Amino acid sequence: MKKRTIPILLVLLASTTMAGEKPAEKDEQQAKICDPAAKLEGLQWIKGGPVELKKDNIYVVEFWATWCPPCRVSIPHLTKLQKKFKDKKVTFVGISSESPDKVKPFVEDKGDTMDYIVAIDPQRKISDGYMKAYKQQGIPTAFIVDKQLCVVWVGHPMSDLEAVLEKVVAGTFDAKAYAAKKELERKKEEKAIAALREYFEVIKNNDPNKATTSANTIIENGSSELINAFAWRILTEVENTKQDLPIALKAATRANTMTEGKDAAILDTFALALFKNGKVEQAIKAQTEALKLAAGIEQMEKEFRARLDEFTKAAKQQ
Repeated sequence: MKKRTIPILLVLLASTTMAGEKPAEKDEQQAKICDPAAKLEGLQWIKGGPVELKKDNIYVVEFWATWCPPCRVSIPHLTKLQKKFKDKKVTFVGISSESPDKVKPFVEDKGDTMDYIVAIDPQRKISDGYMKAYKQQGIPTAFIVDKQLCVVWVGHPMSDLEAVLEKVVAGTFDAKAYAAKKELERKKEEKAIAALREYFEVIKNNDPNKATTSANTIIENGSSELINAFAWRILTEVENTKQDLPIALKAATRANTMTEGKDAAILDTFALALFKNGKVEQAIKAQTEALKLAAGIEQMEKEFRARLDEFTKAAKQQ
């Protein structure tokens, strides 16, 4: 099981390419909002389907995995939206790249709480046409395909999917304005990534003022995943004498607020930041919630429970 999204982010910060792969060409084309959507071909249908993209219909194509806690949290939400928009020619399709022996029993166990079409993308061809094409690396990620079969929205299912879908159905969604907003977010993320690299360089040189400036740039501009990675790295990898615990708590709080306390891994980081800042009772409360969100993920539950036990023990000793 992939434990958290954090390690992936840190690898990306360390290098732009994986070992054995050729660097991407500078002029490599990236898909843009309003580009035609990739066809849903070559999928193995687990629940419902097959689905063929047809004009005058709307589709929500979501990428997820059984091991992913935020994906599990979003499943009932997607089911609710499928029921809400079913009579408006909106079809939801959840796609995993895992094996059938993992996905099929999971979907069967979820029953009516996962009441939309589910498929497997064994060769990752569809994932390439959406996730890779739009440079999306974290899951869950959803794409809205409009009546003209163009991708008009990309984002986390628990963010503004419902509000945007309402506008797409009504024909009032301004995809170009949304694209401009996404481009601004991309530039801010690039700025945050540069600041993150800088932060861990300057703390080696004992330059607290510059470190604080870099930290605030990360917190103000980064995505929730990036800010969470920043906080986690301070809390777990930086030597004690150079740990800026208040900054770690500020970052963890921001990431948790951005995800509305619904991301298990981010909530776990927030709890650890509270604990290391001496806020033990608040840490216990946050870690308890993180453990609830991680229900059913054995490795994550084990880790979170051990951390909760540590916090509880510390509270008794106070």
